[in-house]
Amino acid sequence: MLLVDIAVEHTLVSKVSGVRETFLLHPFTNTQRDTLGKFEIVRDISEPGFKVVKRSAFVTFQQLAELYSKGVLDEFGFSVRMCPGQGKYPAVNPVKKVLPTHIKPGSPFELATQKVDVSKSANRELRTALLRTNVKL
Repeated sequence: MLLVDIAVEHTLVSKVSGVRETFLLHPFTNTQRDTLGKFEIVRDISEPGFKVVKRSAFVTFQQLAELYSKGVLDEFGFSVRMCPGQGKYPAVNPVKKVLPTHIKPGSPFELATQKVDVSKSANRELRTALLRTNVKL
């Protein structure tokens, strides 16, 4: 499922021909067993003496809205894995930051972010998912 409430324009330049191609990207849900119906959030982690690695977690629609409204995505540098709404992306689907301008006003996702009680702590399932990315809420 594509989350068309969020749309990010992305331009890919071919390394071979130099041709520019623009895509309109949306977060999408995974189709694999354990992560079925969840969105992938990705973060770079660096520890002294080691190279930077990417760590990801899979979250539901409501959890994504909660992370966005509490500012966790921005604070910890998370990006969301996206794919084009039309056509096929020629490489691995990219990850993009979600900014307020990328969210369609009045959309179900925006309404879900407004309903989140930011004073409550995250539930156990969400905290467990984020542990893989070295984030503790």
